[in-house]
Amino acid sequence: MAKYFYISQGLRGCYMPDSIWCARFETRLALKAALENEAFDIRDAGFVGLNKRAVASLAANAWREANKPNPSIYPHVGGYGQPGNAHSGLHVSVASRAEYIDSQSNEY
Repeated sequence: MAKYFYISQGLRGCYMPDSIWCARFETRLALKAALENEAFDIRDAGFVGLNKRAVASLAANAWREANKPNPSIYPHVGGYGQPGNAHSGLHVSVASRAEYIDSQSNEY
């Protein structure tokens, strides 16, 4: 059964992320691959954090949350940032099918 997630990145605790998108995944491994792709771009930009182990843990925690009867609205976060200052995060939160469909129809 497909699961839906919001994936965003940016400063932790802020209202406006640097990027956000809603996606549909059939498996946890597909979610992990999408998060690893985001993490690769983050590391390539010179930030530290979000190694493969952290990304796998983030994907597992988010997938586990999506399987709960009443998932939390709060995101799971993997921290990253400049060396010595991990102020940003890769956020993953559970979305509904309706939110996913709405996000697909509102793309520019």
